[in-house]
Amino acid sequence: MQFPGTSSSARGQTLVIVAAAMVAVVGMVGLVVDVGMQWAGNRASQNGSDATAEAGAIVLMERMLGATTDDDDVLAAVNAAATLNGVNLEIVEYTDWEGTPLNAEVGAGAIPDGAQGVRVVGNRVHETVFARIVGVTELEVFTDAVAVTGPTEVCAPGAPCALLPVTVPTTVVTCDGQNRSVATDDEWPEDGEQVIPLCGNNPGSVGWIDWSPPGGGDSELAAQLCDPNPPYPIILPDWFNVTSTGNTNSAPIDDCFSSHIGDEIMIPLFEDTCRTDPGEATECTDPAPIGGQNQWYYFPRAASLLLTGVYISGTNPICDTGNGATSCITGIFIDTAIEGEVSGPWNPDDDALSQFFAVQLIR
Repeated sequence: MQFPGTSSSARGQTLVIVAAAMVAVVGMVGLVVDVGMQWAGNRASQNGSDATAEAGAIVLMERMLGATTDDDDVLAAVNAAATLNGVNLEIVEYTDWEGTPLNAEVGAGAIPDGAQGVRVVGNRVHETVFARIVGVTELEVFTDAVAVTGPTEVCAPGAPCALLPVTVPTTVVTCDGQNRSVATDDEWPEDGEQVIPLCGNNPGSVGWIDWSPPGGGDSELAAQLCDPNPPYPIILPDWFNVTSTGNTNSAPIDDCFSSHIGDEIMIPLFEDTCRTDPGEATECTDPAPIGGQNQWYYFPRAASLLLTGVYISGTNPICDTGNGATSCITGIFIDTAIEGEVSGPWNPDDDALSQFFAVQLIR
């Protein structure tokens, strides 16, 4: 039956209009849903750019700490982080310590003077779900991040502030049956508490540092342990005539060292000793004698140690891990970088390595 004033043609036109409207509505709803999903994914994109910028800044920090890193190393770290976080790199450039671009791209061949940060502009592309109905197949988001590094004046409770006057080899050390140290080829692990034995007087043992040899003795060592304050900039890597080797048993030294338990301390690591100054060479041609004092020690880098125990005076069973050691310190090796505020520009001629470096995400 057909009502007056209607026709099958009119009904067909109405269905076409309704169908078109439904497509538009579904497309708009789909676009809203996809944009919402895009905003939800924006945080992941920003996190990826942040991590990528920080990866580059960490390499710059390692360079400040004495590592022989270059522009290729910064680029490799940035690319690896970007791949891991699914970020497509649009801009990667060096900045100064305040995050101001230096108009120098990462990967262009050289790290420019004053470079203390990395800026990353990245993007991530998301495929749409509903918006495809209206021809929108992809949505793209761009994120901008800047991470800088440099000396920090932040010294929160428990945070490392200066080098302690003690050094251990870059590799794990143990003691022999005569309480002399035995070096290994294994790097100190960062996956648990380590027992670091204090062996007897011989090159390669743990060394107590006298920053101004040959005088000083136990009283100076105890004072430096209580209030670490090297008298000159410590720029690594280099040779230093600073050390009296061996295990110094002294109550004041024990007390001052023990005051740092629970703190992150910083200590230089050595990989060679020498009777005389080797100058620019990194290997000794004049080995120091066993039991020698005031030897030259080669410090390639420093390390951070979460100090958990000090066992110096007397005989301490915890130190004997099958090597006959009676004295030791215990701790966990950790990263030398801390999250904090970069205090200013880095000058390798002025700034001592007795302070930690911070990595700061500023945008």
